[in-house]
Amino acid sequence: MSIDKELIKSKIHSKEDISLKTITDIVAYNISESQENMGPESNFLAATEAVSQYISENFKDIDTFKTRLSQLDKGMKSINQFAEIVYNHYQDKQILSFEIVKNMISKVKDVSLKMITDIVAYKIYQSPDDKGPELNFISSETFVAQYISENFKNIREFRRCLTDLGKGSYALESFADLVYKYYCQKKSN
Repeated sequence: MSIDKELIKSKIHSKEDISLKTITDIVAYNISESQENMGPESNFLAATEAVSQYISENFKDIDTFKTRLSQLDKGMKSINQFAEIVYNHYQDKQILSFEIVKNMISKVKDVSLKMITDIVAYKIYQSPDDKGPELNFISSETFVAQYISENFKNIREFRRCLTDLGKGSYALESFADLVYKYYCQKKSN
């Protein structure tokens, strides 16, 4: 039997367990430094959910969690290590929805996504479908967000794909070609 998530959340919010609260704060900070930054309160709520989810899935009780924490290292080092484990787990579970990807593009939270979107917009500009810079960008943003949200579970998977395609601008252009072909295929259907 696993630990109840709500029990863990209440321990975090009540600051009853300082190590849980500190781990949650570190995960929230990591979220704030990433493309998933949603503001302080939302980051903390996401971190609380991630910490409680991870602990409830991986430990049968609080004592087992405490034992594991003490085995990692001493003091803050063990807390940092555990927070890193939870954050990595959070990133792997982070679903790339259409809205999240579109937000990442429009707020330039990921330079690669923005550059891919610009390349696709330029390809649209060069095509018979040219509707002017603004509409080309909106179409491009929509298709990049749609393509990525349909084909990748999380941002790490997307980055791995870019790495597989090559380095630097070559990878971005190759990925933009995939999205543009997707755009042309959708348009013709």
